[in-house]
Amino acid sequence: MRRALLSAALATAALPAAAGAAPLPASVKVTACSVETHEAAFSARMRQVPGASRMAMRFKLLEQTGPNAIRRVKVPGLRRWRFSKPGVRTFSYRQGFRNLPENASHRVVVSFRWLSADGTVVQRTSRRSARCRQFVRLPNLVAKIQAVIPTMPGVVRYQALVSNRGRASASSVPVRLTVDGKVVDTVTIASLAPGEQRSVVIRGPECHQVVRLEADPDKSIAESSDLDNAHELSCPALR
Repeated sequence: MRRALLSAALATAALPAAAGAAPLPASVKVTACSVETHEAAFSARMRQVPGASRMAMRFKLLEQTGPNAIRRVKVPGLRRWRFSKPGVRTFSYRQGFRNLPENASHRVVVSFRWLSADGTVVQRTSRRSARCRQFVRLPNLVAKIQAVIPTMPGVVRYQALVSNRGRASASSVPVRLTVDGKVVDTVTIASLAPGEQRSVVIRGPECHQVVRLEADPDKSIAESSDLDNAHELSCPALR
């Protein structure tokens, strides 16, 4: 098994921003992901908040090899906090990893801290990145709203179809229905083999603006693509 290694990381700090600029709290994203070279890179960014003098962040690498097999990867030097210089407004850091194993996906959780001049923690938060996938075979979940059937005043049945267009099976697939911005219900499909599809029926309130159906809404299942997990329609299109 390959041992994950840190690649060269790059820290940048911007000069103080103009007064009145809305501070962005914190974010992290995948900036490189290569199955061929088994490498990944993640970039985290944070902005200053009132009462803080310095900023700090620390990365944690998570590895997933199955639906529930998620573990923290111990990487030499990764537990170290990265600090900004005092007084800067924006602090960014790019963390790279090499020798990632096949048939796994990797993401980072970044802890962010804002510190006062004496080192007191003024504010803290954490962010989780998207996944860098090293899988060859993965499921690809697709959700589609098919029809709306009235049952009683103000209540309807939403009929939908969830299919797996990928090359691997998916188990315990959550499917969430949201009507006019409010989550109505989440049902679970036990399993979906490659090429298999299942009908789903969820009772909910009548739609007035937008209805949205999403398979794996929390992105807990590694897929070849997350772009077609959700299907959203305006309510007039359902009538």
